[in-house]
Amino acid sequence: MHQLNELAAFVAVVDSASLTATARRMSLSKSTLSRRLARLEARVGQPLLRRRANGLEPTDAGWVFAGYCRDMLDIDRESRYALEQLSERVAGKLTVHAHPLFMRGWFMHNVEAFLQRFAEIELNLLTLTQPPGNGSGVSLCLWPGELADCGLRCEVVGQLSRGIYAHPDYLAAHGTPSHPRELADHRWVDMLGDRGTPLELHNDRQGMVYRLAPVRARVRTDQLVLQADAIARGQGLGIMPDWAAAKRSQAHPGTLSRCLADWSVTPLPVTLAYPYGRLPRRTVCLLDYLREAIPQAWRAQTAAA
Repeated sequence: MHQLNELAAFVAVVDSASLTATARRMSLSKSTLSRRLARLEARVGQPLLRRRANGLEPTDAGWVFAGYCRDMLDIDRESRYALEQLSERVAGKLTVHAHPLFMRGWFMHNVEAFLQRFAEIELNLLTLTQPPGNGSGVSLCLWPGELADCGLRCEVVGQLSRGIYAHPDYLAAHGTPSHPRELADHRWVDMLGDRGTPLELHNDRQGMVYRLAPVRARVRTDQLVLQADAIARGQGLGIMPDWAAAKRSQAHPGTLSRCLADWSVTPLPVTLAYPYGRLPRRTVCLLDYLREAIPQAWRAQTAAA
């Protein structure tokens, strides 16, 4: 009787032609992966893989066997999905990746509410600071911005309006900009790499667009709370989602002031990414829960876009 984890390991090696890459993708050591392949070859009774200068490739037997392995793995997935659909229970392990922009605040509160509603779910919550790519193993991801060619189904569920913020003391010391052209003279606290690339500011009232050239930020961070802290300590200007700045101002009044009130930065898409094909019931439930929990202000931005 073949072990499914051995079949999955063999198919993954056939697809990647690399023992190292497959071990990394499956979160296994190379020795564990090699043992699985060796046990499978011993059970089959003949070699399935051979080494080449540029990696591994299947033997003739390996090519034939790989097709049957895929069929067996597909049958296993289909059978588990069918049984899950027959059950009213929503249970099992879920791994969710989210960018730090969402991790504290809206996303975490809603994930906790989801866990209260579905008590048999076990959740692994991981921070993702680089966009997911092909072979990343990401099963569900919440990402700020668009995701192109990542190998996942991408669904834009909202848009974040953004503005430029500073501490009032910083503006008193360095001047309050009255036009976007003056922004180049200021220090910046960067998140998401915004100031390392050209940006557009929109003045909808006047129907104007101003393009900001990249600048070298004084402070860079991948954490929204750290960016807000640095801005509040007078380190410079920063581009923040308006909803995050509003929540910060509620908790700490007078620490953030919006610059150039008539101008806004291009809205940031909020993207849910997940695999193509049929998904486990627990994943579908979480996706539905997050879609329903999207704030109305984000939805309004999506409708406007």
